[in-house]
Amino acid sequence: MRYLAVLLMTRMVFGNLLALHDTTSSENRASSAQQFCTDLNPQNGLDVEQIMGLWYGSEVITHIGNEDGEFIYDTCVVIHLADATNATFRGDHPLARDQESEPRYGPSYGYPGDQSQPTRDDLRRSQNHQYRQQQSNARALRLIWDEKSHTLEYILRYNSTRPGFWISSGPQVGSMVQMPYVQFTGTVQVLKAINNQLVLTFCQSLPGGQLFSVVLSRQPMSLSAEENQAIRNLLKRRLLSTTSVRKVCYNGTSRIFQPKISSLIPSAILILLSLLMFRKN
Repeated sequence: MRYLAVLLMTRMVFGNLLALHDTTSSENRASSAQQFCTDLNPQNGLDVEQIMGLWYGSEVITHIGNEDGEFIYDTCVVIHLADATNATFRGDHPLARDQESEPRYGPSYGYPGDQSQPTRDDLRRSQNHQYRQQQSNARALRLIWDEKSHTLEYILRYNSTRPGFWISSGPQVGSMVQMPYVQFTGTVQVLKAINNQLVLTFCQSLPGGQLFSVVLSRQPMSLSAEENQAIRNLLKRRLLSTTSVRKVCYNGTSRIFQPKISSLIPSAILILLSLLMFRKN
C-alpha cells in the first residue's frame, strides 16, 4: 500500500508539472505572436558584402507553434546570398518599373515666409532629386534556401542606410513552391553577423503567420554548443521565446526527439523527495 501511495503521489505531482509547463509554453507562444512583425533591432554597421556567399545551417528555431522540444535532422540547410540590385532595379523587373513611377509625396518648397508657389520645373527637379536619392539607396539581394535537393528563391529589398532589415519582394520561386507552400510576404532581419555566425529571423503576419530564426555558419557543424546557446540568449533578449529547435546538417538519425531538460529536472527532484519521505516512514 505504501508503494501504491508513493506512486499515486508521484503521478499527481508529475501531472501538475506537465500542466504548468503546457500553460507556460502557451503563454510564451502568445507573447511571441505579439511580436509580428516588429523591429527586432537588427545589427547596425552591417557590411552586406561580407555576408554574401554560402552559409550552412546549424539550428532552425521556431518562436511560435505547437511543437515543443529539439529535433535532430540528417538533412542540411544551405543558404546562398547574392547581390541582385542590378537585376532587380534595372531593366524589365517589376520593381524597376515601380522605381520609375512618380514619387507619391508632397514635399514643401521655398523658404519660411516665401508665399510663392513652386513652378512646374521646380517640382520636376525636386522629384528627380528625390528619385535619384531613393534609387541610390535601394538595394536587393537574392536568398536561395536549399534543403533535401529542393530550392526556394527569395528576392529581398533593403535600404543601404539600414542594411540589416530586408523586405520580401515578389513571390518565391523554386522546386519547394510545388509542394504545399504559403508564399512568404514578410521581413528578414539580420540579428547577428560576425565572422562565422549569421542569424536571420523570418517574420510574417498574414497569411500563415511565421516567426522563426535560422542560425548559420560558414562551415557545416562548426558552431559549438556554447555559441548556439549564446545565440539563443540573444534571441531571448529580443523577446523571442523558443518553442522548438530543429538541428540540421547533422550526421545523426533523423528526427530524434530530445525533451527539454529544464522541464524534467523539477519532476525528478520531487520524485526523489517522495522516495526519501517514504523511506523515513
